[in-house]
Amino acid sequence: MDILIAEDDETSLKILNNILIKQGHRVLTATTGQQAWDIFQRETIPMVITDWLMPEMSGLALCKNIRDSQKGHYTYIIVATGRNEKGDLLEVLKHGADDYILKPIHVEELLARVKVGERISKLEIKHKDLAQCLIESRNKLRVVLDSLPEKIVTIDADACIVSANTAFLKGKGLNFSQTAGVPCFDNRYWNMPAANIANVHGHALDIFHSGAPRFVYETIAEPGRQKRRLEFNLLPVRDDSGTVYQVTIVSKDITDDLQRSEQIKSLNRELQKALDEVQEKNAELVGTLARLQETQSQILQSEKMASIGQLAAGVAHEINNPVGFVSSNLKTLTDYQQNIGQILSEYRQFIDTVSSAKDSGPDRAEMDTLSARIQEKESELDIAYILEDIPGLIHESREGLDRIKKIVMDLKNFSHPGEDFLKLADINQNLESTLNIVWNELKYKATITKDYGDLPQVKCYPQQLNQVFMNLLVNAAQAIENQGQIHIITREIGGNVEIVVTDTGQGIAAKNLSRIFDPFFTTKEVGKGTGLGLNVTYNIVKKHHGAIDVRSEPGKGTTFTIRIPVGGPSALSPEPEKPRNGVMP
Repeated sequence: MDILIAEDDETSLKILNNILIKQGHRVLTATTGQQAWDIFQRETIPMVITDWLMPEMSGLALCKNIRDSQKGHYTYIIVATGRNEKGDLLEVLKHGADDYILKPIHVEELLARVKVGERISKLEIKHKDLAQCLIESRNKLRVVLDSLPEKIVTIDADACIVSANTAFLKGKGLNFSQTAGVPCFDNRYWNMPAANIANVHGHALDIFHSGAPRFVYETIAEPGRQKRRLEFNLLPVRDDSGTVYQVTIVSKDITDDLQRSEQIKSLNRELQKALDEVQEKNAELVGTLARLQETQSQILQSEKMASIGQLAAGVAHEINNPVGFVSSNLKTLTDYQQNIGQILSEYRQFIDTVSSAKDSGPDRAEMDTLSARIQEKESELDIAYILEDIPGLIHESREGLDRIKKIVMDLKNFSHPGEDFLKLADINQNLESTLNIVWNELKYKATITKDYGDLPQVKCYPQQLNQVFMNLLVNAAQAIENQGQIHIITREIGGNVEIVVTDTGQGIAAKNLSRIFDPFFTTKEVGKGTGLGLNVTYNIVKKHHGAIDVRSEPGKGTTFTIRIPVGGPSALSPEPEKPRNGVMP
């Protein structure tokens, strides 16, 4: 703490200075009263220790000057004096000193009195801070109250105004200083008849006794004017002992609020009616959507079957080839069976002859004759060749039957309508299965190159993706006039499986790129295309929440790129928009 010492005796001044510095105080010194007064005016001094008798200005005069000063803080003053008469000490206190200490000064007494002054100084600072906080809180509360549209007034037990906000005083030509302490329930403060004022007054006074808050509603009916509805919220204000010593009245005109409430109720009724109509329409839409989904499923199956019908001749040809050589092999095997039967007959005759002559022993000449005939028959029938040829014929026939079985199974898997549900599938295997179905359409038109990546199992509708692959592959073959190439690439990119089909066909004109996914749009001759293939392809990819885009250059070829999420379509994922300029995002 900063302490100013005013002492004209240099020895006493030095002793006091040393004592207080050792206690951690900052000490300022003066040897005359005037010098001490000059220092006080320049510095913020919370404590002064002064001698009574001082040159230029006495200690008592210094005390009076300090008390008369306009400093914004309190200074604790201790007067040191050798006078111990009661009248002298009273004189010290009358001039504004807080304490005194008799000379000669004892160190312990000095430090004790300084401690007292220090505590008082700290309390004064704390009091000042609290007072400032109180002022700030009061000002903030005043700002809040004045910003409220409700009229707020606080009264005491005599029904006189203690405080009021701007809304309460508005329009009355008064400020708060003019209303403080005046009776509250004067007609000029309330825009309503005397009977209503008296009713509110009675409720307010009753709260001082009951202590219970209450709501009061007043209806104001004035001739020639609309009825008004006023709400009064009366709140008790209690002291530390819990006694109600003030009542705050918050009043508000709720006429407009009631009208708005009725309007809202009316709107709610209309809204509920509209909501019922919307729900009824939604129910109709749900039924329509179900029918559309059923129709879409039928269209998809119909397009699939139409595609299979279109490929039927090629599939039949693919089946007829193995059927032809299996049939030929079976005829040859039948002939071989007859020849083997003949030689077996010769062997049985030889065995019967040997068995019948076992008691007397076989006739050597007869045995030689039979043996020679068997050898001649074997040579005639070429039994050695037959036995060598049979395994090959059986192997070829089995391969042909496996080929037929694979085509039939692929065709069944491709067209089966009862397995249209999400499951894990190998996209590479699906492509191979589809290639097997459409092979007759492709093999005379294009060389197929495959660059399959290492793919994870994909959650999808496998039969529907087979339809997509078939549409793209057949379209690619049909776009090639003479002989070309079809390149198929698969790979995994960022949680998606990507399938790329590139052909070296005629390409698609730029003006048609934005329309190729539209239903019934086709550039093929009448009778050679329904215009549904790429539309079905787009819808299947959309159903998987995937993406498809197309790049094409007339005369050079076309590339279709499909991306399907590995995890399958998610109910939370947004469905992609329809492609623009041949691209589906």
